[in-house]
Amino acid sequence: MSRNQSDSQTADAHSPAEAVVHATQDAVLAIDSEANVTFCNAAAARMFGYEQDELMGRSINSLMGQPYAREHDGYIRRYESTGEKKAIGRVRAVSGRRRDGEEFPIELSVTEYEEAGQRRYAAILRDVSEKARLTQARVEAEKMAAIGTTASKFAHELGNPINGMAVSVQLLKRWLDRADPPPEPRVTERLELLMGGIDRLTELLGEFRMMSRRHEYRFEAIDLRAMVAELCEMERPAYSQKEVAIETDVAHDLGPVRADPGKLRQVLLNLCKNALEALPDGGTITVSADRTAVGVMLEVRDTGPGIPAETDVFAPFTSTKPDGSGLGLPIAKQIIEAHHGSLSYDCPPSGGTVFRIQLPG
Repeated sequence: MSRNQSDSQTADAHSPAEAVVHATQDAVLAIDSEANVTFCNAAAARMFGYEQDELMGRSINSLMGQPYAREHDGYIRRYESTGEKKAIGRVRAVSGRRRDGEEFPIELSVTEYEEAGQRRYAAILRDVSEKARLTQARVEAEKMAAIGTTASKFAHELGNPINGMAVSVQLLKRWLDRADPPPEPRVTERLELLMGGIDRLTELLGEFRMMSRRHEYRFEAIDLRAMVAELCEMERPAYSQKEVAIETDVAHDLGPVRADPGKLRQVLLNLCKNALEALPDGGTITVSADRTAVGVMLEVRDTGPGIPAETDVFAPFTSTKPDGSGLGLPIAKQIIEAHHGSLSYDCPPSGGTVFRIQLPG
């Protein structure tokens, strides 16, 4: 190799363009026609969870989510034989796949170039997970606001008729209780069914009002360990009658948590009630809490059958129970988000369901 060639390669290695590529926060990858990585910058390594040298030579398909990984090789062959473009020269929304298997949304822009007479492809990738999360949060907030407005109108229109029905049925029951001779048993049974139906409507109306009204929160430092112990002790006799054990596993050094005690208790009771209803043949409910790097994690775990994969339990009016209103969990999510926390759930392979409340420290 001549001195001029060596100097030229050194200059290229430290060229301004290459320095910019390595310094940019966007991921930059280059692949050959066999879809193997021939270049990557540090941002690409961070994005996918690899070291830079681990990415070199790796198939680009291993860094893509489905169906893009499955379709990628066919796309390259089709483009090279027909010139039909799908990603080249435009920005596409696809999904990437990190080293740990997590799939995440990315924006992808691809260009074509030649190197040593060979066709190469370079891509600029941007992780838009946070953007997608914020968009989803905004959509959810708008949806809940619209549902709240509708619920408010609905509750207002139904409130007076239901109250009138409740008063009338109570009067009718008093008359029947004093009747001589007493009414036939089937009349009393029908009246009890009617009263139960009105009670259910009243409860549902209360949930509508709770969803539609703007809540006031009174945040204070609470002893979460004591709250969990008190709640479980209070519920244990009723649960044991249904052959359901309720256990606690709360860290001793949990420390105080800033929350609205009444609202947080409401959420816990709702999650425990849902867990109980998931155990018609008995089982175990475990309420646990521990410190995490960002605050406190509170979990309610049951040994039931789990939640169907296609069900979004936080969607209003969605319920896995025949007589459920589908409002309890959306309201619980509203309350936890007002605490600047998050409410999520998972159905682990071992079975059951675990709801997780993440609260800031």
